[in-house]
Amino acid sequence: MKKFNSLLLLFALALGAVSCQKADSDKPWGSAVIYMPQANYSPYAVPNSGTDQQTNKNYSVDQTNNKVNIFLGVYRAGLQEFESYTVTVTPGTTPLDGTTLLPAAQYTLPATVTCPSGKRDVGFYLTVDLSFLKSNADTNYSLPVTISDPTRYSLNEKLVTTQVQINTSELLSKEGL
Repeated sequence: MKKFNSLLLLFALALGAVSCQKADSDKPWGSAVIYMPQANYSPYAVPNSGTDQQTNKNYSVDQTNNKVNIFLGVYRAGLQEFESYTVTVTPGTTPLDGTTLLPAAQYTLPATVTCPSGKRDVGFYLTVDLSFLKSNADTNYSLPVTISDPTRYSLNEKLVTTQVQINTSELLSKEGL
């Protein structure tokens, strides 16, 4: 009987040691994946169709530098610790149906975007020459923008490309240009 009690005590101690691990509710959950939130909209129309164009605009006009800055961004899902990461940003070559591909000479786009440690997301711009848009007001443009090659985490492959569509005459009209 003494041996049985000793084995039972040893089993209870082992069980107690195992139960001291972190509860699942205290562990980070979710997949740490990177994506472009704007890729949820197909196309990502500029200007957007929001009802309040003053607070919901997806672009800004820089009259001083004669540019239109279209808001884009990268987001990291999941509850793991926020460590820095970098992604490559590349323009595509296939326009949306009914639009013309935005000429490379008329826009700037960063080659990479880095999200610093402690942050979940970072924004960047597709910057378009305003004079070009004004002189081509009757043409709608598009440009696929894709993120790739993350230095950390993985990509949500369904949301790595944003199909930016610039409705030129509507944009110029809303801005009174």
